[in-house]
Amino acid sequence: MEKLLIIMDPTQKNQVALARGADLARATGASLEVVAFVHEYLDALPADPVVQNTAKEALIEHRQKWLEQMLALADYGDLTVSAQTVWEKQIHLWIIARCQRENISAVVKTGNRSETFLYTPTDWHLIRECPAPVMLVADHKWNKARPVLAAVDLSSDKPVKKALNNHIIDRAWHLAKAMGTELHLVHALHTSVVLADLDIIDPVAHARKREQALKPRIEHLRNTWHLTPEQIHIVSGPAQKVIPSVANKIKADMVVIGTTGKTGLTARVIGNTAEKVLIHLRTDLLAIKPAE
Repeated sequence: MEKLLIIMDPTQKNQVALARGADLARATGASLEVVAFVHEYLDALPADPVVQNTAKEALIEHRQKWLEQMLALADYGDLTVSAQTVWEKQIHLWIIARCQRENISAVVKTGNRSETFLYTPTDWHLIRECPAPVMLVADHKWNKARPVLAAVDLSSDKPVKKALNNHIIDRAWHLAKAMGTELHLVHALHTSVVLADLDIIDPVAHARKREQALKPRIEHLRNTWHLTPEQIHIVSGPAQKVIPSVANKIKADMVVIGTTGKTGLTARVIGNTAEKVLIHLRTDLLAIKPAE
């Protein structure tokens, strides 16, 4: 990792994204770019541009002092840290533009786990559109003893899916190595509930047959990444339930998952696997896109 972009949250008492980013920076040698955002409607002020600009600068200065206090209290003197406050309402647009201009290894922010049909939170925008990996941090204590769980799709023969699997495992392996913990893999064997309910297929036999067909790929992964059988989890069910369930079972501290970055109305209604997993997950999530 070279640079982590840390997004501060002034509504949070404990800046868990900052703490998590600092832990990663110490483990990987990355630098930190810490950003706080501020934006207020100035319609109630006189229309005089000088008055409005003075108010804007005062708000930015106030938030910047808060940011510097947070950094001073945390004592990050051993890290390379830059900090700035940005006037921006739609913070995902600024973050995406920043990642397009700079070589950002990952965006780190506190996860927001709520969504309605008409409102798409910043998290969803970043998962879908941000070119850099996005780490959404859960509000719990970092524990280096817990494993990193990589969610992969072993059933697809599409080159883009295979490349994304390799990208996910590689990133998860490097994170696990940096943090001194184990790497685990999970693959969800999805079976049609409708076909099972209609007795068209036997879900147990179907899952057993599919798992048997995956054995060569599983053996290849074990040999390539030096994994034990206990570190690979093949579980029947939809990915959005299997992945959080396995993460909870092994007490994973982070889940690394791929996202295709769907956009538009389809993405809002259906979402992709990363977004569905995030709703149920109670640990950190690192979402990465296929390499260009």
